[in-house]
Amino acid sequence: MKVYTSVIFWMRAIACLSIVMIHTITTTFYKFDMPNEGDLLRSTQLLILYATPMFVFISEFLLAKQYKTKVKPGFIKQKLLTLGIPYIFINLGLAYVFGDPSNFQEYIESVKFMMFHGGTLTYFIVIIFQFYALHMLFAKYLVKLNPIKITCYSIVITSLFWGIRIFFEPSNSVFFNWMWGREGWMIFIGWLSYFLLGFYMGYHYETFMKNIQRYTIQIVLGTLGVTLFTLFNYFSGWITLVDSKRIDTPIYVTMIILLFFLLSSYTKYVPKFFIFISNYSFCIYLIHYFIVHRLGKLHEEPELNILFTFTITVVFSICIAYLLNLSKYGKYIVGGIARVEYSSFYKSYKNNLVD
Repeated sequence: MKVYTSVIFWMRAIACLSIVMIHTITTTFYKFDMPNEGDLLRSTQLLILYATPMFVFISEFLLAKQYKTKVKPGFIKQKLLTLGIPYIFINLGLAYVFGDPSNFQEYIESVKFMMFHGGTLTYFIVIIFQFYALHMLFAKYLVKLNPIKITCYSIVITSLFWGIRIFFEPSNSVFFNWMWGREGWMIFIGWLSYFLLGFYMGYHYETFMKNIQRYTIQIVLGTLGVTLFTLFNYFSGWITLVDSKRIDTPIYVTMIILLFFLLSSYTKYVPKFFIFISNYSFCIYLIHYFIVHRLGKLHEEPELNILFTFTITVVFSICIAYLLNLSKYGKYIVGGIARVEYSSFYKSYKNNLVD
């Protein structure tokens, strides 16, 4: 009987739904003048910007939990097929749909922008591959270091990286000006804290989960504190940027991740709905952008427009993923669907095989 890690179902499902909600709110701002609801919606966006960092965290966490300091034979080949090929196909599609090219040369330029210059949301796959490389190169050395110190240092480094982009003018040097462009999104430095957090939490998972409840108050209060800090930074006008590349995002995401693990330490059960969404999470992430930005105004009330847009986007993304994955080649186009059956999970849950 298989052992499942319950927190991953929660994180995948909620992160992918959060991504859809972020873009749903963004498109709603395009369609409505919302002086009254604007602050509430921006706050909502701000507080669910953990989504993409959480996805890349999960990739390293699972790798470290399962393989410790190594990877299985054929691992990179498998990931090139299941992540790399969808990366190409989705970007080819996005370049055509959103690049609006009028000729083949413009299409090629649009493809280059999407694939190599962080032109769209698929850049997270590039980050994941960098995490795999970092794991293979440095995991055996990282285990010899103090996890807490290294993780704290990495949060500072990651925060400073995003801070430089916000508070300093772009460099004129060809060697550094990429940091201020979308290319800077694709470099692991801005995601380093999530790599190290994922590595150490995965490598020391059993010990970590045995002790996490001792820090319940600290994690809850810490999460509340950084949430208020993030909101204050926005409403005070200090950092008005609303995306996951903010100076306060690394510490905020770290506390949100710790909160997920804390909550999962108290209950291992995962409802069927979240397992279902988790199975489709990668596909939803890749497909939803084609839909959410193409839907018109679905209701005159902004809140209901958000509800309808969000629901239709998720449902259509799942349907498209399901239909394409009926073919054995579908997973190479829109990503594969995980095959975790709720009945299998529930049997493991009843037999205390969910960690």
